[in-house]
Amino acid sequence: MKTTSLSQTIAAIALLALPAFGYAQDSGEGSKWTITPRAGITLSTLTGDDADDYDTRLGFGGGMEAEYHLNKTIGLSLGAFYVRQGAKLNMEMLLAAKNISSDKMALGDIPYTLHQVSGGKNSPHYNVADYAGEYDYVARIYDIKAALGYINIPLMLNFHLPLNLPVSITAKAGTQLDILLSAKDKGKQQTYIDGTYSNSTYTGPSIKGAMKDFGFSVPVGLAVSYKNIELDARYLWNVTDINDIETVDGGNAGKQHNSTFLVTLGYNFNL
Repeated sequence: MKTTSLSQTIAAIALLALPAFGYAQDSGEGSKWTITPRAGITLSTLTGDDADDYDTRLGFGGGMEAEYHLNKTIGLSLGAFYVRQGAKLNMEMLLAAKNISSDKMALGDIPYTLHQVSGGKNSPHYNVADYAGEYDYVARIYDIKAALGYINIPLMLNFHLPLNLPVSITAKAGTQLDILLSAKDKGKQQTYIDGTYSNSTYTGPSIKGAMKDFGFSVPVGLAVSYKNIELDARYLWNVTDINDIETVDGGNAGKQHNSTFLVTLGYNFNL
């Protein structure tokens, strides 16, 4: 989506809110604030170029929102959430080297070379034991995830639907600023060295430098409330490219976007 389209979306939300401000003033109702801490899960992946290389990953999302109720039907909310996004990568890596021991690795002398890399949903699964006779050091890295940590700041227009139900239903839409905090590849690792096999977690170096620090999303969703307890489900439609890698000729290496469902449970505190 172009920047002009995002601006039009924000302007449309503002225009929708103007009549609500007028209604709130004419109705004679006083202002009412609600503070809602939330915590839950994310289901996220990456879309755009090379989309077949990514699957959904499970993460955490939590934070707090403050809502100003313009009247019984319409409210405006501003929030701040820490959200884990990214994707599961359909990839395995096999690292191998000769003349390596744990002592040399402890001293920082690690002249291992990248032996094989595979990608795609139909990538093979390597067996470390198949290479142990040829190499002194073998490591298989698998179940790799692009672990992205963001601070999301959503500005939402909330429609509290006037339905005669035991629960309250709210439709929500708005715009959101995404601030990148961290970006790493994480996964599992099987290692062979000094004749011994071991299993451990894998955390790669930071890839934050290859990603943009800021972006924008359009959150839309529904919430169901019973008394002060609220179940909120929203889709975060990322409209800006998160990739900040340039090719040799100065072009972009490919556009990618976060695609995230955020489901949280919150408790409304009326002020």
